[in-house]
Amino acid sequence: MTASFDWQRALRKGEVMAVENARADQKLGPEHVMWELFREACRVSRSYSGPPRLGYPSKSSLPEAPSERSAWAQAMDYLRGEIEEMPDQGVAMVRPSADEITRSEHVLFLWHQFALKSKGKRRMLRKAVYCMGCGLSYRVIRSRTGISRASLYRARDEAMRDIWEGIKDIEKMR
Repeated sequence: MTASFDWQRALRKGEVMAVENARADQKLGPEHVMWELFREACRVSRSYSGPPRLGYPSKSSLPEAPSERSAWAQAMDYLRGEIEEMPDQGVAMVRPSADEITRSEHVLFLWHQFALKSKGKRRMLRKAVYCMGCGLSYRVIRSRTGISRASLYRARDEAMRDIWEGIKDIEKMR
């Protein structure tokens, strides 16, 4: 799956994101680049349910049919006084681009294949690092998993190095 993926382009994008989010005194390493790619993958995986897979019974993530009236037309009806209440539009998350979706699929594939393979409490650590990538606060992660801050950051750095090594192994096989 990941053998034909352009990892150099993805790593360049991760490096740009790492430079944007780094502190002034921080030296960037491969784990920082992978962390930014992983955070993006977590964000995309939570905001995009994905297209329906062939051969699996599931409901499509695509809308079944377009609504009869657009949001703009409904707002105009409200302004003209044809309807009494302004229709609730809700806040829709920004749909990720095709590059972001592809990059996140490959990063999460490597996450499942390589991250924290040598650890004893692998499941709990992986859950904690994933929650950290999704943006949960340290206090919430600690209450859910019981992992200390130092252990969490060590696990994060080790997981990102494991993914980095996985990319290097894939690049060698080409």
